[in-house]
Amino acid sequence: MAKSIALNYTDSGVSGTTTLKKDIAILNFKSDYRVKSDEPSEAVIANITSPIDRPESFRFAMTNVADIYKGSGIDSGFYSPSRKGISLLCQLNDVYKYDDSADSTFKAQYLPISGHIVLKAPCNEALTDDMISTFVGRLVAGLYNSGVLTSDRLKAMLRGSLLPSDM
Repeated sequence: MAKSIALNYTDSGVSGTTTLKKDIAILNFKSDYRVKSDEPSEAVIANITSPIDRPESFRFAMTNVADIYKGSGIDSGFYSPSRKGISLLCQLNDVYKYDDSADSTFKAQYLPISGHIVLKAPCNEALTDDMISTFVGRLVAGLYNSGVLTSDRLKAMLRGSLLPSDM
């Protein structure tokens, strides 16, 4: 018998929706960013196209996880031989400017916004980069309602309504 990984879900699909595509930013790290700090387990890059008083930066970090199973609720009989894992962080910090060019009495406002994704996974050869990428897609899908990529769910979540609209 060949080794395989079985996913623990079966998506039932949504009527009228066969695929979803979400555009992601096309970042040019080489042209638009410079290294702010670079340590063995953390790096920060700054966007040099951003105004000095409204910087955009990315922070990337990696830490080793001694026991990936800690707090997972998984019975020890199903542990892999190694409990070691890795935790990856990607964080974006930005500052938006809110202004009104038609009203000279309006005082500009700076609006800081920050977000991060932390991925924690076992160090196991069976997990491929593509599997982790698919996982990231499912994670981001949690910010949207079933079968759509509109901002309705984010709108509701920002107001404290956390469950998807069809639940």
